[in-house]
Order: sequence, then C-alpha cells, then structure tokens
Amino acid sequence: MSHIKKAFGLILVLTASLAVFGQGVTTSSMSGLVTDGSGVPLPGANIKAVHQPTSTIYQAVTREDGRFFIVNMRVGGPYEVSATMAGFQSGTEKDVFVKLGETKNLTFKLQVESVSEELVVIGTSNPIINPNRTGAESNVPVEVIEELPTINRGVEDFARTNPYFTTTEFNGGSSSSLTVAGRNNRYNNIQIDGAVNNDLFGLAANGNPGGQAEAQPISLEAIQELQLVIAPFDVRQGGFTGGGVNAVTKTGTNSFSGAAFYYNRTDALIGDGPNDVEFGDFEETQAGVSVGGPIVKDKAFFFVSTEYRRRDQPTGWGFYENAGDGPGQNFNSGGGIYDDVQRFISILRDQYGYDPGPLTQQTRNTDSDNIFVRFDMNVNESNSITLRHNYVDAENLILYPDATTFNFPNNGYLFPSETNSTVLQWNGAFGSFFNEFRVGYQTIKDRRTGLGDPFPWIEIENVIDDAGNYHEFEVGTERFSTANSLDQDIIEITNDLTFFVGSHTITVGTHNEFFTFDNLFIRENFGAYQFNSLDDFANGWAEQYDYSYSADPSDPKKSAKFDARQLSLYVGDQWAVNPQLSLTLGLRVDYASFPDKPSANPDAVNYFGYKTDETPSNAIYSPRIGFNYSMDDAGKSQIRGGIGVFAGRSPFVWISNQYSNTGIEFNRISVRQNRPNADRHIDFTSDINNQPTAEDFTGVTPFTNEIDLIDPDFSLPQVLRVNLAYDRDIPFWGLIGTAEVIYTKNLKDILYQDLNLVQTGTAYDGRPTYSRRSFDDPNAPRFSNVIFLTNHSDGNNLNASLKVERPYQNGIYGFFSYAYGKAETRSDGTSSQAISNWRFNETQGDPNNPPIGYSDFDVRNRFSASLAYNIPWGSNGLSTNLSFFFEASSGRPYSTVFNGDFNGDGQFSNDLIYVPNGPDDVILDNTTWEDLDAYISSDAGLDSARGEIVKRNASREPWRRTLDFHASQDLKINRYKFKVTFDILNFINFIDSDKGAIYYANNNAIQAISYRGIDTATGKPIYRLQQTPDSKFVIDNLRSRWQAKLGLRFHF
Repeated sequence: MSHIKKAFGLILVLTASLAVFGQGVTTSSMSGLVTDGSGVPLPGANIKAVHQPTSTIYQAVTREDGRFFIVNMRVGGPYEVSATMAGFQSGTEKDVFVKLGETKNLTFKLQVESVSEELVVIGTSNPIINPNRTGAESNVPVEVIEELPTINRGVEDFARTNPYFTTTEFNGGSSSSLTVAGRNNRYNNIQIDGAVNNDLFGLAANGNPGGQAEAQPISLEAIQELQLVIAPFDVRQGGFTGGGVNAVTKTGTNSFSGAAFYYNRTDALIGDGPNDVEFGDFEETQAGVSVGGPIVKDKAFFFVSTEYRRRDQPTGWGFYENAGDGPGQNFNSGGGIYDDVQRFISILRDQYGYDPGPLTQQTRNTDSDNIFVRFDMNVNESNSITLRHNYVDAENLILYPDATTFNFPNNGYLFPSETNSTVLQWNGAFGSFFNEFRVGYQTIKDRRTGLGDPFPWIEIENVIDDAGNYHEFEVGTERFSTANSLDQDIIEITNDLTFFVGSHTITVGTHNEFFTFDNLFIRENFGAYQFNSLDDFANGWAEQYDYSYSADPSDPKKSAKFDARQLSLYVGDQWAVNPQLSLTLGLRVDYASFPDKPSANPDAVNYFGYKTDETPSNAIYSPRIGFNYSMDDAGKSQIRGGIGVFAGRSPFVWISNQYSNTGIEFNRISVRQNRPNADRHIDFTSDINNQPTAEDFTGVTPFTNEIDLIDPDFSLPQVLRVNLAYDRDIPFWGLIGTAEVIYTKNLKDILYQDLNLVQTGTAYDGRPTYSRRSFDDPNAPRFSNVIFLTNHSDGNNLNASLKVERPYQNGIYGFFSYAYGKAETRSDGTSSQAISNWRFNETQGDPNNPPIGYSDFDVRNRFSASLAYNIPWGSNGLSTNLSFFFEASSGRPYSTVFNGDFNGDGQFSNDLIYVPNGPDDVILDNTTWEDLDAYISSDAGLDSARGEIVKRNASREPWRRTLDFHASQDLKINRYKFKVTFDILNFINFIDSDKGAIYYANNNAIQAISYRGIDTATGKPIYRLQQTPDSKFVIDNLRSRWQAKLGLRFHF
C-alpha cells in the first residue's frame, strides 16, 4: 500500500492546488433559452429548478445570449423550473424529469407584465432528440427496469435494450457477459455513480468484480437509471473501447418509503427442454429490503438496500449405465463407456487410494449477499455531499461437465469473493463555476480452492462410445486451483470543473486510479497429467506432464505483488454555435504506468533481446469532436455524430503475467511423449508433495523455463470511432425513429507471440511448420514458451442499426430494432494467461502473425423488440403490468481445428483444418469419406473452403431466438400495497417444447478432426473424424428450457 498512499497524497495536493481538475457521468443537466415575446434573448433572467422530492434548489442566470446552463443535478425528478425577470411575467414548467447524463433543454418565452392575458410558451426537449446528444448512447429509466422481464435481476437484462449490447451466456451458470458493438467484453467499462466498478484485473468473463462467483455488482433494487454508451464524444467518459455502462443509484427523499421483496423458482418452474430431460433438483431464492427517507427534512437523506440470494442448481449431467437411470442428461448416451468409467474409478481407488466422487448429477451452490447504503446532504444551495458504500459477499461452487468432458465432482472448485466499495462525492457551485469532486476506495478479495482431497489433475483422452463420439474424463484437483488468490486495492480520484465563456460550456478535469495487486497463481502445483487412453492410465504411462512450483523453498506460495496507476487529464467544450447547431469538442490524455519492476532474468535478454524487468508506460491522446444539427425549428429531427479516439484499459492480469513468469520466481516442468508405450512414456506420480522435477527424467529433457514478456512500447487498447445518426420524431404514439452507423478502427490492440518458435519447413497443405529454438550454447536453458505481448493495428468493426422507440410515457414503453455488425481482428484476448491467449488463437499458418479474421464477438444480425404496458385500474393507484422482450440473433462464429499439433508449434487445439476436396487428399483412419464429406457439407464455412485451410471463425452456430414475458398485479390489503410478479424466460419453449434450444460451440472452436500424423508412404496427413453434424454443438442445458419465477413485493 506504500505506493498508493504516496500517490494518494500527491494527487490530493495536486487537485487542491489546481482546483480545476469524470471518468463517468453521475448527474444530469439543464440548459435553455429565455426570450421575450418576439424572440429577443433576455440576459439576466433568473432560473430556478427545484427537485420536488428533496426540495433541492438549483439556480442560474441567463447570459448575454439569453442562454442558461445548470450542471450536477440529481437524476430523475420531478423538477419545477421557473424563469423570472423584472418587468416580465414569470414562466414555469412542472413535472420535468432529467435522465442520467442528459442535458434537458428548455425554452421560455416571457411576456411583458403590461399584457393583460398571460402568455407563456415553453418547449422541452426529449432525451433522444436533444441538441446536446451527439454519439451513440441510450438510457434505461427505473420504470423500465421495474417492468421488463428478468430472472437474474442483473444489469445485462436491461442493457440488451440497446441494439449494440448483446449478452453471452455461460452454460450452466447464472451470469452472462456484455459484448458491445462486437468488441471483447473485457474492453467495457462498468461504473456505479460514475466510479469504476469493473473486474479490473480481468479474470471474470462477465466483467464484474466478484464475477467469478457469479455475483451481481449491486442489487437491482438500488439502481435508479442505467446509461449505455458506445461513442460519447464527451471527453469525461473513457476507459473503454467496447462500451460503457453507468448505473446511478437511488437516493432518499423527504418522504419515507421502502419495499420488501421475495422471489423464488424451483425445478417445478423449469421445463424439460427440447431434449425432454428433467432438469433435476433446483431452487433459487432472492429476497431483500430497501428503505429511504429524510434524516433532516430538505437537508439530509438516506437510502439502504439489501439483497440475499441462494441458488442450488444441478450440473446437468450424470453418468449412468442405462438411459433414464438418473436425473440430468446421461454422459453415456452413446452407450458403451459405462464399463470404462467403472474401470477408471477402480484404478483410482485401488491403486492410488483416491475417491473421485459419485457419478450421479451434482449440485452447484451459488450464494451472494449485497448491502448498499447511501447518504445525501444539501449543505446549502451551492453545495451537496454524497457518501455511499456497496458490499458484496459471494461464493460459487463451479463444476461444468458437458457432452464431451465428464468432470468428476472433485474436479470442481470453490470460489468465494468479497468486495467493498466506498465513494464520497462533493458537488459545488461558485457563481458561474460548477465543481464535481469524487474519491473512491475499493477492495476485492478473491479465493479459488479445489474440492476434495488434494490430488494431481488427470485427463483421460480418446474415450470412444458406441456411437463413435470422443469423450474425456477429468479428475483430481482442478489444475488452476492449486494455488490461486487475488487481493486488489483501488483508489480513484476525479475532479471536474465546469464554467461558461459566451456560448461555450468548458469542462476541465482529471480522473486517476491507483491499484495495488497481490496475485497468487501457481498452476498445476500438484502436477497435471494427460493420458492418451484409459489403457495408458492403467499402465501409468502419461503422454503430457506439467508441474509448477516456487523456486524459493522458503516461500512455496509466492505471489506477484505490484502497483499500477492510470492517470487522465481532459478538457472539453460544448459549443452552442447557433439555435440549430451544437458542437462537442475535447482532448483527453490517458497515461498508464507500473512503478514496481518484475525480477530481471538475464537469459531473456541474452537469448531473446527483451528485459523481464521492463514495463510499458506511455501517454495516449484522444481528440474528439461531436455535432448535433437540428433539421427544423420545432425540434422534430436531427442529424448527429462525430469522430474521436477512445482509449480503454488492458485487464491487469495481462500485465501481471510478466510479474509471475519471469523465469525466476517459479520452475515450470513441461514434458510430452506422444503415443506412449512401455519404452517411451512419463511415469504417473500420485503424491502431490513428490512430483517429478527436471532431474528425475532420463531419456527425455523437459522444458523448464516459461517466460512472459511485454513490448516496452506496448499501449493500452485504442480505437478510432466514427458515428453518424439521424433521429426523427414520428407523429404517431410518441414514437422516435433512429438510423445509425458506427465504424471502429483498431489503432492499438493486443497480439501475443511465442519468441521461442523457429520455422523448420512447410506442411502438406502449404502452412509453415515449427519447432522450439535451439541455441549454440550447450548450457542454454530449456525454454518452453516465451510469450511476448505487443500491439497490432489491424481490424475494424462496422455496426449499423434501425430503431423505432417509444420512450417511457404514461405507463407505456416499447421499441423494435435491427442491428448489423461485422467485427474483424487478429486476436480476441479471451483468456487471462499469456500462454492461453497465444495458443487458443486459431491460425491458418504462422501462430505469431495470424491474419485478420472474424472476431469471436461478431454478432452479424440481431433483431430485438420489447413492449411494456402498465394498465391502471380503480382510483386507488393499483395497476396491472404486462411486458415482453424478444430477441433473434445469428449464432456466434466458431473455428474448426485439429485435435493434434499439425504445425509443430507444441499446441494441440489451435491449427485450423485443411478441408480435403476429395478422398485422395488425405489418408483416413477409422473414418469413411462419406462420413467426412457429409460433415463438411453440413457446415457452410467448411464446404466453401474445400481444398484450402479454413479461415478462423468461418462457421456459425445456429440462430438464437428467445421470448421473455413479465406480468405483475397490484393488490391492496387495508392500506398496504402488494405486487405479485411472474417472469418467464424462453416463452418459445413454453409454447412448443421442441423449440427454443440454444446451441453453442465450446470456446468458439470445434475439434472435428483428430490429426494422426503423416503417412510415410504418401506424405499425406492422416485424418480421423471425431464429430458428427449432430454432436458438434453443445445445448445450453438451462437456457434451452423455459424458466419461470414467482415474486411478491410489499411497498410501504
């Protein structure tokens, strides 16, 4: 913490001394024009806006051009806004609401007092057709949050109302990640009240702190509004090259109010799905209480929210001798491998004394507790203070068997996580100067431990059922859970000063983040063994062995400790050029650095020319300009857009790899013996405290050094984004139509390379072949992989959308949208380890120079629609609510790769297959040409690549369609109001049990062909087909079924 404390003190002094210098927007604004009856601007008019629930007052005076601007206003309303000036009748607008990040535009026409009949003409903007709106963004108000369908009560259920925000689910889990405009979900920025609330280290696929425990970062009950941004040309917003999600929280008011809720679903409310298989024992309970009110009327307020969640869910798979023997899908559905698994268990128990656990379907437990507390104080009419704290405690038992891999119960792991986040914010006004200061402190503590007795990780390959399907068994302590924990401390300081110069609204600000990380990660610390067959395991002959351990015997659980900082300065200008044209201009500078240096390994310099103790630091400049042009005086249509540079953040785990893998702190053993036999194999050792090291091997020399390096010129992700849109007020039912295009060009993206590869030849299909480097120095270390993180600038994203929307009004909300997307890149960065990001990047040829291909996050076509209708009845404020959400999207792209190392780079799942044009192109092993030809024909991506190496992500999963439904009914018992709710997901499957299935390719790749080597007589590759058209996809065991949830809410 020493570096953070010093930096914290420095930035406080700097901020105080400058007094001028948000990562995110936490408030709203009002602007407008005051004129006399003939349209002449009135300078010196007094503007007063009163937030009715709290009596908070905001004031301004019109400038020489008759314009006014009020910033740092509470989100929501209603406001009562008045304009007064001596000699003129006053003008008043009531029931004004402002959205998060919105600048509400008002126009007052004041008549002179001598006119006998008062005439006040007032116009207001809407949140979509608004002169201050430039880039692609949208808002989700609390009314929509309360009325749309949701099962998980997560932010992603409502972010999907934006055409560019799509969700990616994880089979068997309860959480999902957000992909924005075809970008990596790790490139998003999630904030609460403008403060960073990401998984900054980058381990959780959903991007949330505590995300690996499947926890929501904040209770939905505490959220007032969501802001979703893709191309905000306001330079205060940054930290993403995908999209930004900002949640503003609820506040107390002058009235005491609250709610208690209870939601429940069980297996009785889950369908059997298209496969007609009972789901198994399941129960989820969500309950909580929220209350808010005044501490001192008109001065101080509080809001508290708590939420409790307990979920017991079956894993979806058991291992049974006969169909129908137990709950869940049968891993032995193809038949013929039940005796294999019994033999495997007997060997484990009899020879090694290890019990892997039962074969029956297991239960996963996911628990979480959320507590949110917020205090607001109006110090006076010019100053307000907000203090809030958010606490999340979660635990997740993770075990994911599927149709290909059966994970024994002891192969799972437990993941507890605890997050504490405190934010203090001060908003002040000094004449025509407005200041917003925010400081936050967050701690995140994650732990990951294996289940059962400690035992080496074991994988048995090539378990073939009677239907010809290939399977794997996994048992032992999960290979990445042998020594795994992470502590994070984050300090965040933001200050924005806004002032006015003529028709210009200037903002000068700074946003700074300081991090301390303590990351323990020793993979395969108990040893990891892969066996080519069950017979090999019976003989104790492994084909692959990996083992990592601390090089310092006195510190066997050595962790990587380092600090980081990310500093930002920016200046922006909102320029009202004339009544029709407004411009948003700005420049943002982001600087990242790592003051702590990793250990120095001279071998890295001597053999590869790069230092392990050198970390990158550089400044990124992000100029932006946005515009809004009103097409008519009535404000019925507008053209808007802009161009700008956006800089994101790299998950710090990518940087942490260099601190953990210098080749100094840990010894890593990696040995392989292909197709082992009695004379050539690796002996299995079950004792975790006596695993073989390099000195224990004879006849084969193990690789002992893995090094991760970072290009000293490495830059954080950076893109150029161009946005153009047309919005039109449709004169029917309050509808607004939008046509929009977004183009994103990579300026800096990630690329991983293995510097320890050297080309040795050319394969049958023309691709290069490789081996690890050899050095003239006989004493040179035996390097395995030397992974180098650098940048590339290739690839782009094109997104376009059409949307017709009715913003929430009079109890009705709805929209219909179509979005087109095409995302291309060279590397997606879907993993946390450097070696994984390199080896799981599928390639046609050179793995260090992959060509541009479709991104894993490419969503080519997406239709979505929603309608919410709140039907009031009676005179007592009761109502019925009905809503639905529909989505249809083209399936995710996936690659077809070999199971085997075709190009000799030492990896067995990254080589894209050569697609034979006929039976003479390859040698077939245990496969007929008719079967292989049928498989190729069933896949459009493969069929179009006959005679070539198929491109990365050339194929697509089936289309996905889902329809979700929500209904609620108000009840009143005496003076108390209750609401009964009913949500159902995948209503399509409820209507037709054969429909609604969601299929996916595991990790966006299918190992369709087992590469069996080269036929010495012909020089042709030997292929064995190990998939069928019906078996290549995995069905989502939960989301392919209809699911319902019942709830009861009590309002007071």
